[in-house]
Amino acid sequence: MKRRRVVGVVLAGGALLPLVLCMVGRWESRFGGHGAVADALDHPLLLLGLTGVLLLIGAIVRGRADMLGLGAGLIAGGGGCTLLVAAGLSSLGLGDIGPVTETRTSSPDRPDHVLVVVHDTSGGSEAETQSWKVRLETGDGPLARRWTLVSMRAQVQGHGEFRTARWLGSGRIEIRTDTGAKVYEVDASTGRPTTVSTTGNVGSLS
Repeated sequence: MKRRRVVGVVLAGGALLPLVLCMVGRWESRFGGHGAVADALDHPLLLLGLTGVLLLIGAIVRGRADMLGLGAGLIAGGGGCTLLVAAGLSSLGLGDIGPVTETRTSSPDRPDHVLVVVHDTSGGSEAETQSWKVRLETGDGPLARRWTLVSMRAQVQGHGEFRTARWLGSGRIEIRTDTGAKVYEVDASTGRPTTVSTTGNVGSLS
């Protein structure tokens, strides 16, 4: 019985690890965070679901008979299983109608500075249901940083429609929509983009 309680406590304590990983993933998904880390860990549904499952298993192994412990375990475990199922269905892409395409263009003089345009048509083939995301990736490998410049949905009033994103020579990026344009300058040492000019409206900006 004592061994079971020890194993149960270890499992319950291990439930903290997914929470920590989730926090790291959310932090790295910020403006200028490490893209590879965010891609690997920024999955709150999956990690919170795993936490709930570990709490439930830990309660069962410890042989908790009191109503408080049992109730908490069932709620956490049931919610965790639900989150895991939802995350699994999402990862399988069930319900997606169209593809997500990604276009990558390196800076003329800095191959480690890459302009990325993500076009998401999973909401349907109609133009008003599509979305675009423009970001800058600087650096190489797992230490590469990601800077989201524009995120816009055509169906949101005022966002307009994406037109182009391109390099304007060395260290400058221009993003155009049907309602305006925005130019960024990329710091050569840090890779951080800053706005240098804006014309009209360029959707939802990060």
